[in-house]
Amino acid sequence: DEPLAVTHFSVEGQSEFRALVFVPSKVPLELMRDMFSESGRAMRLYVKRVLINDKLEDLIPRWLSFVRGVVDAEDLPLNVGREILQQSRMLKVIRKRIVRKVLDTINGIRIQDPEKYSMFWNQYG
Repeated sequence: DEPLAVTHFSVEGQSEFRALVFVPSKVPLELMRDMFSESGRAMRLYVKRVLINDKLEDLIPRWLSFVRGVVDAEDLPLNVGREILQQSRMLKVIRKRIVRKVLDTINGIRIQDPEKYSMFWNQYG
């Protein structure tokens, strides 16, 4: 299926990372039954192009669990455990930037293409 919106961005400064995030045009199958299930999360975290976690719950909030994407961070250590990631200040900065970018993307759809936004609202609203 063609995604409803795709955004690619890189951030430099406090933390350095690149992200590719997209909003599916239809609700993913694993979220059809339970929108907040843990198995429905699909944001992958890479550190220096090495996969760290493929269903990290701390990368996006539960209410954005329909968003899919990949994040490649440069500032996180490679040998990270889940507990270390949960306490990481860098992960909180990455999460904040991703949420802001997703909301900006959805708002951009609302302004530029109301028909596409109504389709989004019917699927996720």
